[in-house]
Amino acid sequence: MIIIICLVIVVGIADLISFNNVKVIDAFGIIKNYENKNLFLKPSTYTKRRKKYDYESDKNRSIKINCEKKNLYDFKLIEKKWQIIWNCKKLLDKDFKRFNKYMENESKREKKRDDKTGMEGGEENGIEIGLDRDRNEIEESTHSIGKKVEKNTVGCDMKEKYYILDMFPYPSSSGLHVGHILCFTITDVISKFKRMNNYCVFHPIGWDSFGLPCDRLSMKLKVDPRQIIKKNISNFKNQLIKLGFLFNWENEINTCEKKYFKWTQWIIIQMFLNNLAYKKKSYVNWSDELNCVISNDELRNEINLKNLKIKKIKLLQWYLKITKYAKRLVKDLKLINWPDKIKNMQNNWIGIRSGIIIKGKIMDSKDLINYYSNFINKLKIPHIFYNSVYNNYSLLLLNRVYSSMLEHKKTYDFFLFENEDMSNSLKASVIELCNKIGVISSDDNSEEMNISKLLLNQDNNLLPLTKEIDKSNVERSNDNYVNIFLSKSDSILENDKIIISIDHPDINKIINGNKFLENLINEKILQDDMTRLKDDKIYFSGSVFYNPIINKYIPIYICSWILENHKNTLFFMEKEKTDKMERNKKNELIYDLIANSKFSKKKYMYNLKDWLFSRQRYWGEPFPFIYKTDETNGREYFYKDKEKENNKVQIKKVRNDPSNDIYIDKIPVCLPKFDKSIYDIKKDGDITDCENNNAHSVLSKFKDWIYLKNEKDDVLYKRECDIMPQWAGSSWYYLRYIDPKNEKKIFNKKKINSWLPVDLYVGGSEHAVLHLLYARFFHKFLYDLKLVNHKEPFKKLFNQGLLLNAGSFYLYTDLQNRLISFENVGKLLKGENKMAKIGNSTNENNINENVKKQDEIVNELINGKSYKTEGNIVRKYLIDEKYVIEKENKYYLKNLSSIQVQPIYEKMSKSRGNIINPDDIVKKYGADCLRLHILFLGPIDQNKKWSIKGIKGTYKFLSKLYNLFIKKKEETDYLEKESKEYHNLICENCVEIQKDKKLILDFMKKKVSGTKKGIKKMIKIVREKGDNNMILSDIIKKKKIDEIEKEKKIITNYYITQITRCIEKTRLNTAVSFFMKFYNDIKTWDYIPLKIFLIFIKLLYPFCPHISEEFWYYYLKKYKGREKGNKIKNEGKKEKVAKQICYFCNSRSLLFYAKWPSLFQIKNNEKFANISIRINNKHITYIKNNSESSKQNIIEQSTNMIKDSIDKEIKKGKKIVNIINVPNKLINFVIV
Repeated sequence: MIIIICLVIVVGIADLISFNNVKVIDAFGIIKNYENKNLFLKPSTYTKRRKKYDYESDKNRSIKINCEKKNLYDFKLIEKKWQIIWNCKKLLDKDFKRFNKYMENESKREKKRDDKTGMEGGEENGIEIGLDRDRNEIEESTHSIGKKVEKNTVGCDMKEKYYILDMFPYPSSSGLHVGHILCFTITDVISKFKRMNNYCVFHPIGWDSFGLPCDRLSMKLKVDPRQIIKKNISNFKNQLIKLGFLFNWENEINTCEKKYFKWTQWIIIQMFLNNLAYKKKSYVNWSDELNCVISNDELRNEINLKNLKIKKIKLLQWYLKITKYAKRLVKDLKLINWPDKIKNMQNNWIGIRSGIIIKGKIMDSKDLINYYSNFINKLKIPHIFYNSVYNNYSLLLLNRVYSSMLEHKKTYDFFLFENEDMSNSLKASVIELCNKIGVISSDDNSEEMNISKLLLNQDNNLLPLTKEIDKSNVERSNDNYVNIFLSKSDSILENDKIIISIDHPDINKIINGNKFLENLINEKILQDDMTRLKDDKIYFSGSVFYNPIINKYIPIYICSWILENHKNTLFFMEKEKTDKMERNKKNELIYDLIANSKFSKKKYMYNLKDWLFSRQRYWGEPFPFIYKTDETNGREYFYKDKEKENNKVQIKKVRNDPSNDIYIDKIPVCLPKFDKSIYDIKKDGDITDCENNNAHSVLSKFKDWIYLKNEKDDVLYKRECDIMPQWAGSSWYYLRYIDPKNEKKIFNKKKINSWLPVDLYVGGSEHAVLHLLYARFFHKFLYDLKLVNHKEPFKKLFNQGLLLNAGSFYLYTDLQNRLISFENVGKLLKGENKMAKIGNSTNENNINENVKKQDEIVNELINGKSYKTEGNIVRKYLIDEKYVIEKENKYYLKNLSSIQVQPIYEKMSKSRGNIINPDDIVKKYGADCLRLHILFLGPIDQNKKWSIKGIKGTYKFLSKLYNLFIKKKEETDYLEKESKEYHNLICENCVEIQKDKKLILDFMKKKVSGTKKGIKKMIKIVREKGDNNMILSDIIKKKKIDEIEKEKKIITNYYITQITRCIEKTRLNTAVSFFMKFYNDIKTWDYIPLKIFLIFIKLLYPFCPHISEEFWYYYLKKYKGREKGNKIKNEGKKEKVAKQICYFCNSRSLLFYAKWPSLFQIKNNEKFANISIRINNKHITYIKNNSESSKQNIIEQSTNMIKDSIDKEIKKGKKIVNIINVPNKLINFVIV
């Protein structure tokens, strides 16, 4: 054996000497980087030297040759080389450029046509048409351009655009986890599928770098967040490339780069100039831990923030008027294809309610005594103070009803209508309705009043009005008059309570100096909004409101759940009394009459608040605003929310005037250089606080950065110290993707509008009321600026489910703290077992041993810790992950493996410590295997538990597939003449071309530093052919379509249809199961037609691109050959050798450019059909059935064909309960 090894080494060294030194070094470099490769000469080398290769001797060597392994599937080499080729060739980027060029040409042709139309209609008319063109018409014409087939652009096979987008990741952690990989896998599958269907796919990638996650990490490590971001982005890119994802890398963006956030600042400036950004003092949620304001939206929806200690403080903060767009945000949900769940979440979050505002007078309940004592002498006036007739016009109209009940018994008009036409029709309907429902009763003992009678006479007036009614002043408060909101669903007839917010401006007047209520309000107002919303208690204020409709005084109660956005309004608190149907009719009648009068004002109320846009961190976009500061006292003048003369939303120029209190700085405004001392805790006086409540902005510590002097007017200015929230950059990034390198404008309008809207947006439903709402708000603002032509940014939204993993664990004991295995807890709670055994051991020694271990564990894990009791039988304790071990997807105590613990599955998160690193899985099983496994876990739109259990089966499927389609060359195959250059993926010429070196260099920059050594290494990986001894299997045979059996065509058509439908409906897990069934079918065939083999790999390509590209390569290598001029001796045929396949010479040879399979055209002359045989609706096989066969014969034949499968089910104790026969389609055996 030693002699043989020495001989081979000597021969190997002799062979290596024939190469130049550089190539020898590179060859050994490849060997070091890839384990288990051929360390000796290939069999072909012995063949060339006319020596017989000893296979038997080679099998016994201690160092195994890779090609001799039973499993031929070497995923590491396969995936590495294709990743290099795909990314070096920038496949999606090339498509994007070609399609944009086509769109540009189409736009020019469109303009020429418009010019001709303008010339025909006159110059002035042409201009007018261009200016006044309807917005929807522009939107439609833009969309139509995208759908036109390119005819005049050479070599462009793409019919229309497809913009697919992932929610871009935060690069705050060191890498992506498998939860992220699920989202990227979905979009990559769909983008590859669309490209094969002649779409120009735009699939960009970027980094949401600013924000809280990275800032917290920077605070913890005291490291510049720029360094963290740079390192993490490099890791993210490496992971994405390793998994075979294709992106438009040339359109990559990073929100923390100044070429990006410059335009975020520009948007905020435009919002400020258009009166949509303002600054005001208000109570906000403050976290000492984060040293930052947290918005209500973030507290409700960000899981990582829910355990923070929050306090309320009053700060001067920036707000954006998202409420101005609330109505449009609700209305335009009808235009988009989003899940109903998300639409409902946004609807409820905005919480739009339509109604009217009426004014009412507040009275102190103590004054009612004086009122009633004097009331008897004043029967001839309405039932309220005489003074209120002139001060409150809405009460005037309501009192007309009750004037008829006084002594003189006169009738009056019920209301004065603004619209006389409406008045007549409405009065008629009111009279008809009143005759049906009878009367409105003011009290059980009061006289009934017929409304229809009151409406008949219109000549008399109650009292002459000496003041002009001004509807615009309805909401203005004076004296003790308040605004009350009334919706159509509110019952003005039966309400016995009115509620008012503790934030109401006149709350102190209303509580009339009640000390208890004053203290209560001071306490509640400092609570965070989440706590206030949960508080359902109400307290009598001591004041009342007179309701003339029911002739009652209604008490006013204060509450804390009405927040600041509704603080100026009072609300009815409904009380159920009468029949709902009758009550609703009366309510609607009263509501319609008031709503159409001059004494009410239409009002939309929203749960949505203006967007709190200030944060006090270091890491974020700075505001581009500066303020004049008096050097003497440091007094600052802040812009307040006020009406401007020009309310039209449009792009406005910045005009800084010395008389202004606020200046707009030149953008981009960059953050000061990082200083780790900003996170040090300092003594009082060393930091800038806000009204001595210990709240301050981190940027306030950078004194040199804050203050700046204007040399022209010699005025000292101070920068805004707050930064924007993390949602600022992510609210418009999908637009910048399309034109990321534009330095002069935010983006090119024509280019943007040709790609909008985003055709498919994929991301988690947890962003429904934050990112998705904010992005729609930004988009509508840009729409108003006439920068975009589409009202909505995202045409279709798909929410992938969460991948859950065990993040915390519960250990169970009985009431005496004896350990109980989790598997026995359910039985104990049901009362099945009186006592749970410790573990599963029955041996007495083992039990004693377990009892000792139990005592140690109890002392370490349980003693002194809090617990929850369930059913007064068991206790459960939350324990640390370090005490737990996993076995076959179950969790046990490390030191006592018989005790099972309960896992709590949660969303994967670094903060919970339950993430799964995909790199470890890729290293062991390969990228294709992980992609397929992660889709096969379950429906991709549902939450599911992460499990590694089935990945071995997925790997086995890919290995079997590879072994079916690929085989080793036999010894005789090596005798064929072959040239080394014909098997390179990059030819000798392309290696020397500088342009190709640059392509590889660009790819290297995405992964590691691009060096000459790195380029050489990449070229070597592509050129090194460890698979020269592999060819397509003999089972694959080239046949004409007419020669392929009809049965095989039918089966293939079935899988083409099913897999296509699964991708279109985003049921990717089902598509994976169809691949496995397709494989199970074709592996039983006597041969696989080449046409069907190609269909299979095309279907598989979006899911497993690496192995599919490898199969495609072997197909090209074998069947796309070229002929040489020399003739082989003793034969009259020309020699045919494998075609040189250099993907740098011709990248169009890649499977990426192949077309999606089409169905076989099958003639239906024969009178038989292929029937699907199923068990519990799961397809097993097909049976060919003659239309003349009886039902009984078909069932018998089917039973015989799947007898083994039926027997397996029967052995499990199941029975056939039904056989469903759908003629000529399927037979389904129902076995339960």
